Amino acid sequence: MTGNSRYLAEVLRIILPKHKNKEFFLYTNKPIHPVFQDLLISNTKVVLEPKNIPGPIYLNFILPKRLKQDGVEVFWGTIQMLPFRKLPIPSYVNYHDLNFISAPETMAKWNYWQHKLLSPITLKNADKIFCLSKNTKEEIAAFRPEYQKKCLVVYPGVSKQKTKKIKTNFPKDFFLTVGTLEPRKNINRLVDAFLDFKTKYPKDKHSLLIMGRRGWGEEGEFLYQKLKDSKIKSKGIQFLENPDEATLAEAFKQCKVFFFPSLHEGFGLPLLEAMLEDKRCVASDIPVFKEILSDKCDIYVPPKDTKLWTNSFELMSGTKKTRSPKFPAKQWTWEETAKKIEEVIF
Repeated sequence: MTGNSRYLAEVLRIILPKHKNKEFFLYTNKPIHPVFQDLLISNTKVVLEPKNIPGPIYLNFILPKRLKQDGVEVFWGTIQMLPFRKLPIPSYVNYHDLNFISAPETMAKWNYWQHKLLSPITLKNADKIFCLSKNTKEEIAAFRPEYQKKCLVVYPGVSKQKTKKIKTNFPKDFFLTVGTLEPRKNINRLVDAFLDFKTKYPKDKHSLLIMGRRGWGEEGEFLYQKLKDSKIKSKGIQFLENPDEATLAEAFKQCKVFFFPSLHEGFGLPLLEAMLEDKRCVASDIPVFKEILSDKCDIYVPPKDTKLWTNSFELMSGTKKTRSPKFPAKQWTWEETAKKIEEVIF
C-alpha cells in the first residue's frame, strides 16, 4: 500500500458504491493485490491483461483497444500517464509530481526517460489534470504554462484505519519513518544522522524504526543490506519490511515523533497519518511540506544536511509533546477528495 495506491483505493471506496447505476472497468496489466479485493463489487469489472506485457506497451498500444471494445465513455488515468494517441473520450489524469525535472537523480533511468518523453504528451492529451498539491500544479505551470488552466488541486484525505488490535514488538521509545528504500526517500541519510546522534549520546534509549519495502538504486540495495547488519541493529535501528496495514497503523500510534526526510514528494500522505495520531513531525524543508505541516509544532530540515538531521534527533529526544494546535482533521477527508473528482468525471 503506497501513497498513490491508497489515494486511488480510498476514492474508489467512496465513488463505486454511490454510483451503482454505472459500470466501472478497472484496467490493469498486473493482478490486483488482495488488499484491494473489497473494491470489486457488483458494478465493477477487472480487465486483467492475460499476457505479461510491459507497462508502456500496455498503456499505449493495448489499453486503447480494450477501452474501445468495452464501450468505455470516460477514462481516468491514475498513474500519471495517458496513451500517446489522444483518446476519443474525455480523459483525466492524476499528477503526483514532476520528478523527472525536479529530482531526476532519484529516478530509475527507464522511468526517467518514460516520463521525460511522455509527460508533455500526457499533459496535452488530458482534459483535466488532478494535481495532488499546489506545488505540483505550480511545477506543471512552470513546465508547460499553456496547460495550467487544466490543473485542479485535489488533495488526498486521511482517516484512521479500521484494523484489529495486534501485538507488536516495537521498541519502547522510538522515532518512525516510512517509505520505499529508494533514492528519493533519503532514508540512508536519516540512518547516518541517527548513528551520529547515538555516537554523541551513547546512553540514549531511543530507537529508529524504518517501515517500508525494498526499492531500487543505491538505497534499494546498499541500504537494504546495511539495515541487516547486526552492528546497525545494535544501535537501535530496526527495519520492518512490507508491514501490513494494522502494523503500520499501530506504529503511527506508538511512535514518539515521525521523520520524513524525502528529497522530493508529490504530496506526503504519511505526514497526514502521523498528524492524525497527534504526532509531531520532522520533515524535509521542501515546498510541498509547507502545505501540510504546522510551523508551530513541526520542524523543517534541509534534506541533504546530515548534521541538522542529527540535531533534530537531539531536539526530539527530550520530553514527548503532542501537537499544538491540534491537527484539523475535518479539512483533510477522503470524502472531499472524492467529491472533487466526481464533479469532473461525472
